[in-house]
Amino acid sequence: MVNGQESSVQETVDSHYVNDEGVIHAYPDKPESEYLSESLGLYMEYLLQVGDKQHFAEQAAILEDRFLVEAGGQVFVPWRLYEEANVNALIDDVRISAALEAAAEQFAEPAYSELSKQILSAIEDRQHQQGTAVDFYDWSFQLAGNRLTLSYLIDDMTVLPESYTMLNLEETGIFFPEYYDFEKKRYVKSKEVHMIDQLLIAINRFDRGLESPEFKKWLIDEWDSQERLAGRYDRETGEAAVDYESLAVYYYLWQYFERVGHVELSEQAVQRAESLAGEELPGELHFFDFIHYQMMMHGQ
Repeated sequence: MVNGQESSVQETVDSHYVNDEGVIHAYPDKPESEYLSESLGLYMEYLLQVGDKQHFAEQAAILEDRFLVEAGGQVFVPWRLYEEANVNALIDDVRISAALEAAAEQFAEPAYSELSKQILSAIEDRQHQQGTAVDFYDWSFQLAGNRLTLSYLIDDMTVLPESYTMLNLEETGIFFPEYYDFEKKRYVKSKEVHMIDQLLIAINRFDRGLESPEFKKWLIDEWDSQERLAGRYDRETGEAAVDYESLAVYYYLWQYFERVGHVELSEQAVQRAESLAGEELPGELHFFDFIHYQMMMHGQ
């Protein structure tokens, strides 16, 4: 598939990323790779973006037929498809629910809104600690998790309103903590930071009216000096911890630079992603990187 041709994105997905039943697997031409609710939600986002009613309907049907599990008077979406999957993931659920709500209006299909409400009902009913949403609920043990990952608090997705207060960090240094631990009652920081998480947290904070001056300065300095962004960095030194780059990282870098008004830098991020992707996709790309790249290219 040649970059930028919208009509062939769906063809590429159908040819390389789905099994005989139409369910998306993680790696192209590898039906033995994982089947993730993350992939389903991201593809729904893309199909909304390009206004593809037919393919969206197909994914909604797969959601109902293959992913939705009834338990204890509720329905939940396992984070991956396999027999013993009894845990959902907050970010995947709210992404799918937000896509369904948007599709109900965009495609004039009220049934999508009802489906969205079913998924969110379980989060509101069970998946929280003291009124704050948490990363997952274990349906086999009927226990809510003890952490909330800050990159999950995306502004246009429905989580419990109190959860957004967790983004109100007093002092973060250059990088943000990854999650809040409700058992230990503190934020937790890893030694190596993943740039997708860091960029998402910065975006989530910006969308809530919160500035992140130290992170913003470091990011612009790193970009100006290196003209690339690695996938992970050392929290203490701010130096790249790995050599690899990621198309998904560039998607969120593009999003962040657009938000903070650095249009020229956002364009540079897109150009770097195009250079990294090359002329033919998907290659060996995980669906996460493939579909984020396509969303970025369509958003130009």
